[in-house]
Amino acid sequence: MDNMARAAAAKSGKTISREFKGWYALKSASPEVVFGLEESIVFLKTVLAEQGPFDGGLMAAVMCSLLEHRYVGLGDDCMHPPLRFAVLASGYKLKDSRWTYVYKRPICTPSLHIYGVLDCVVGISRSMELRDSFVQPSDHCYVGAHYVPKTQEALDSLCEFVEQFTK
Repeated sequence: MDNMARAAAAKSGKTISREFKGWYALKSASPEVVFGLEESIVFLKTVLAEQGPFDGGLMAAVMCSLLEHRYVGLGDDCMHPPLRFAVLASGYKLKDSRWTYVYKRPICTPSLHIYGVLDCVVGISRSMELRDSFVQPSDHCYVGAHYVPKTQEALDSLCEFVEQFTK
């Protein structure tokens, strides 16, 4: 929830949930071990099957690779085609040895990588490492931290990228 939504909720007297959600959580930093990703993939497979097909998506690096290369992590029952594009904000490659296989082959899905030069949560070098896993990535770098920018320049970059896939 951004600051404007928080202010509007507070003004109307609504309570604000402080529950944090994510696609997975870090169990160990060294070596990196994540948990919950399998459940997220099962959830996303259900969404793809029940509400798809989709042209593009978020949490995209892992899903792009799984859909493109039909890796075991996706399962044999997923019939969704590869995504036509992906937008990744502060994305990075998982280092968990159970998931590094998704980056072994180049990812061909057209992608827009959005990252801030002041991001202390996901450093720019980690986002660039992920970007370099894609065959023809586009990127939008902004002066800022770990958030999705809402500037006109960022919106123009996003719109220009997505418009390629609406024709």
